[in-house]
Amino acid sequence: MKTILLHNMTPEELKDVIISEIKIEAILLKAKEKENYSVQEVSKLLGCAELTIYNYIKKGLLPASKIGRNYIIKKLDIENTLKKVKSLKYKRRTY
Repeated sequence: MKTILLHNMTPEELKDVIISEIKIEAILLKAKEKENYSVQEVSKLLGCAELTIYNYIKKGLLPASKIGRNYIIKKLDIENTLKKVKSLKYKRRTY
């Protein structure tokens, strides 16, 4: 079970954190059957365009192995990227 620190968080931000956590769990439940995915499969799992997945790979946000013309993405890398992207969204800026 995760512990979330509710320091300086508005109710709206808390709601967003809970919803994103539920979405991640739902995606991971869908992904339990396989260990490796294609770009097309990942885009369907995450509900985004294939171009977004290619951009994540190109930027280094989503590790992938290229075999011929196709990318293979490990399930563990999908999980880690989802956690990383979520944490970046709620990272506070200090000026």
